Amino acid sequence: MSLSVVIPLYNGEDYVEETLTSLAAQTHPPDEVIVVDDASTDDGARLAQAGLDRLAALGVSRTELLRLPANGGPSAARNRGLERAGGTVLAFLDADDCWREDCCSEILRCMQGHALDLMVLGFDTSDPGDYFPDMAALRGEVVPLEGTLFRLPRVTASASHPDFFMGRASNVAVRRGVIGNERFAEGSHVNENIDFWYRVAKGIVKRGGAPAPVGLLAEPVIRYRILPDSLSHRRCDDWRRLQVPPSLERFRDSGDGEDRRLCRTLGRRWLTFALDSLPDDAQRAAFCDAHGVLLRHFDIDLPLLWRAA
Repeated sequence: MSLSVVIPLYNGEDYVEETLTSLAAQTHPPDEVIVVDDASTDDGARLAQAGLDRLAALGVSRTELLRLPANGGPSAARNRGLERAGGTVLAFLDADDCWREDCCSEILRCMQGHALDLMVLGFDTSDPGDYFPDMAALRGEVVPLEGTLFRLPRVTASASHPDFFMGRASNVAVRRGVIGNERFAEGSHVNENIDFWYRVAKGIVKRGGAPAPVGLLAEPVIRYRILPDSLSHRRCDDWRRLQVPPSLERFRDSGDGEDRRLCRTLGRRWLTFALDSLPDDAQRAAFCDAHGVLLRHFDIDLPLLWRAA
């Protein structure tokens, strides 16, 4: 079993060296590391190449810096890396995050030892007290396997749980063969990770039945850096810039209860973010007026102030 790590990079000169250093420090190094530079305008690509050279010197069998000719967004970068990766297991790592030194070995050990097709990884963040998973909140969603490793027997149902995060901090590893033709939704910058991983998980469940061969490692093997300009912490001055999460459009006409629960969870997060980040009531009212029909389609109540919108 071999592991490929794909790192999408855009203007990450402040962090990418530390990210690649965390891979160099692995007790079991990955077999392949691909950095996809999404037309950066800073020094990040040069620093990434230097980091890849150090990994190659340490014995990583294949390293590559793939430069895209134009900026296409993180989904496009992930897709190009996915298509280049040759490992039997694939993991993504954001260019500002870091792996704990045993992350790679734990991925391979757990996936091989328990015949897992997909594995969700625990993380902590640069904000004290912000971590995943909160096992008390996920009671009833997991079945013990060993130590801090659990099975997610109903992974598509778990994905819609408000305290479950699959894709935040790129905290998923997957057998390359089960991805099939699924790809990240290019052009989307809102919940595009969960949209992709949910579709991959649906495919696993469809092929393998229940319980799904999906695991959850309930310890923080990823350090997720929350940046001041990250989307989830950014103010927005125009409601039109708040993209519809791709899952809401994708599953709008689905009769599957788990699809609808996922959309309800993502829609509520989207609405909450809009109300918190927009600058005034006029902008909030315009957002609710534009998207009220879609939100109500998934049984999401608008605030009383704008319920008539």
